[in-house]
Amino acid sequence: MLHSIRSSFALLPAIVFLLLPGTAAWSAPLDPTHVAADAKWVIHVDYEALGQSELLKTLRDEKPQVTQAIQGWMKKRYGINPPKDLKSATMFSRDYKQYTGTVLIQADYDRDKVETMLRKSREHRTTEHDCEMLHTILLEEQPKGSPSGDKEMTVVLLDDDTILLASSVENAKTTLKLLSGNSPSLADAKSPLLTEKAQSAWIYGAAIDLKQLKDHPVAMPVLAQHQRITWAFGKQDDGKLYEQAKFVARDESVAEQMHQVLQGLIAYETLWADGRSALTKMMKDVELTRDGTTVGFHWQGKSEAVAEAVEVGLERAKSWMKLLKDDRKSETKRSS
Repeated sequence: MLHSIRSSFALLPAIVFLLLPGTAAWSAPLDPTHVAADAKWVIHVDYEALGQSELLKTLRDEKPQVTQAIQGWMKKRYGINPPKDLKSATMFSRDYKQYTGTVLIQADYDRDKVETMLRKSREHRTTEHDCEMLHTILLEEQPKGSPSGDKEMTVVLLDDDTILLASSVENAKTTLKLLSGNSPSLADAKSPLLTEKAQSAWIYGAAIDLKQLKDHPVAMPVLAQHQRITWAFGKQDDGKLYEQAKFVARDESVAEQMHQVLQGLIAYETLWADGRSALTKMMKDVELTRDGTTVGFHWQGKSEAVAEAVEVGLERAKSWMKLLKDDRKSETKRSS
């Protein structure tokens, strides 16, 4: 969830702004009734608020190469271009298993075009449930014997501005029951997933019971030693942008070490900035706190710093991907 202090700047806002070629006309904060009461994690993006921000204008005007890079990646990875007028996206899951979860997208989209695209997808099949048509498609075929199985997605076009994406037919049915008000939601529960920033942040994320990550196929030992993590990115009343997070560790020893980890990440990112004034100042402006088992950080600043961080983050990702690709080529040659 947090690879570095700046990774959330460099990835989430970058992806978000690419889904907003135009400015939408709606505001769509997190709706707790759209998230299951027993959810383990949730991420919400308020596209309307982002679309009207100075940050998005700066990114589009000054970093067009970033737009092209991520749009190309999304088209190659998922085979689709997202709707142009997005209101919001809410993602959640009841566990930390691979290829599970639910996404609710609110957008102004062409229902007929989307349905036509779905019917042309690989291994398309349909299931009728409670007067809704569920479209299941194959995203990625896995090697024979893979424990994870094939990556499938079930899509439900609920109405003219709501699309449901689910990891399985059963997951889609369960979510439809939630949306109809016939199963408990976060609105019915006093969940630690919801904090004071949940319905005001442009981008909000929270996760609980992270010890379950011990069983995840991707090793995440640092996160697994925490009870709860919350993260928020948005705009303050004074006009400045902010990013803040809290890590609630399983004990004070872990919290102390996490505080040291964050201090080290700030030092690392300062070195990576290599004299770039905006990034160097960003790192200097990060405030770290620790209170018992809770460690937190808070940053506030201007859009220009975030725009530069996005560009540098994508440059870094590009160089890492090239290294991974070269390593795979070398390994293939050795094995042959």
